[in-house]
Amino acid sequence: MVDDDPEGVSMTTPVDTKDDTVPASLTLEEALNSARTLGQLVRDEAAATEARSYHSEELHRGFLAAGFYHLLRPKTFGGYEFTLAEFLLVMREIARADMATGWCLTLASGHNLQVASLWPEHAQREIFSGPYFAAPMTSAPAGTLTRVEGGFIVNGKHSYASGVPYSTHFSGHAFHDDRPGVVSTFIAPRESYTVLDDWGHTLGLKGSGSHSVLFSDAFIPGHYVLEGVNQTALDISTGTPGLALHGNPMFGASEIGFFGAELANLAVGGALGALDEYAALMPHKKTTRPPFPNRTEDLFFQHRFGVATAKLESAQATLDHAAALFQQFVERTAEGGDAITPKEDFLVHLVASQAGEIAWGAVQEILFKSAGSSAVVNGSRLERIFRDLSQWWSHLNTVMADPAATAYTRAHFNVGEFAKDPL
Repeated sequence: MVDDDPEGVSMTTPVDTKDDTVPASLTLEEALNSARTLGQLVRDEAAATEARSYHSEELHRGFLAAGFYHLLRPKTFGGYEFTLAEFLLVMREIARADMATGWCLTLASGHNLQVASLWPEHAQREIFSGPYFAAPMTSAPAGTLTRVEGGFIVNGKHSYASGVPYSTHFSGHAFHDDRPGVVSTFIAPRESYTVLDDWGHTLGLKGSGSHSVLFSDAFIPGHYVLEGVNQTALDISTGTPGLALHGNPMFGASEIGFFGAELANLAVGGALGALDEYAALMPHKKTTRPPFPNRTEDLFFQHRFGVATAKLESAQATLDHAAALFQQFVERTAEGGDAITPKEDFLVHLVASQAGEIAWGAVQEILFKSAGSSAVVNGSRLERIFRDLSQWWSHLNTVMADPAATAYTRAHFNVGEFAKDPL
């Protein structure tokens, strides 16, 4: 939905579509059933989603009604407090139907966890006062925070705000114009920023709603700014406001492992979608060798499908283990043990990253390679999935697995300046 701006720089999104009809309670089975039911519409609309650059309002309302924006929301504010493992399972089903839609939904709904963990109680009570909360969260610092009475004036453009079309808030990092070199994390309500109509020109994930946001002399209260706090280098050794407020161990975690898990999960979901498409082709496509049987009857295609299936089962099991590590570390913290360490946080990220790599390997080495050129023409589902996965493969979070491995090893052997410079 592009507004009437003659330069086409801003985008009108349906910010008034809040819906308070979410279920009062929700089980994992119910959430998965909803995800699979909605998945058919997600698949049907994937091409339109890509053309629009974000999913439809109908889908958004479906996600709202299913309670997906409440999965990680604190029970204090009417949420369900799903575990990380449960959240990943539900989001994986949406990504399996369309990775870009899953990306937009995950990166808007998932940040309930960070806001409920890090912001003080009075800020949380304001932020979570609406029927639902959805906020992209970017890591690259941009723009400025200018201190004024009662808060800050925000200026600047923040790119790659995945999930912003249906957002209620935006969270990012900015520099202080009165404190050189200091970066702070802030959150801002929807009325304080403009969503730019600048997404859809990348190779893949064109439907992920990863538009830029623009702040122009926007005021936010002081308690919306975490001064000197960088999401990628948190110190939670003394606890978090969220752990004290909500009592759930997951609101006392640092963030690197979570971010790695949610993005690797989207890749695994996309790869499962590729496997579904490959399976649908098998009974109908013949081989190129005499006696030209259907692929389901061909030894080589049987082998390819079996190996790809095993790889993707392995990828899902690896994600399950990453989520289990996350839960183990945060529960220890909540029970009075040591806070999750940077080393452990990076381990969660690294294990999850391996799940993504396994999934990517299954697609590029087996499914895409052997599907045949007619299966990956422009506009085909497999072609779109491959482009989406390629875009994920070049994402900063994916690339960060390399320095994360180095940082983990430095911490393990207690060498280098890990504590001061984790990356």
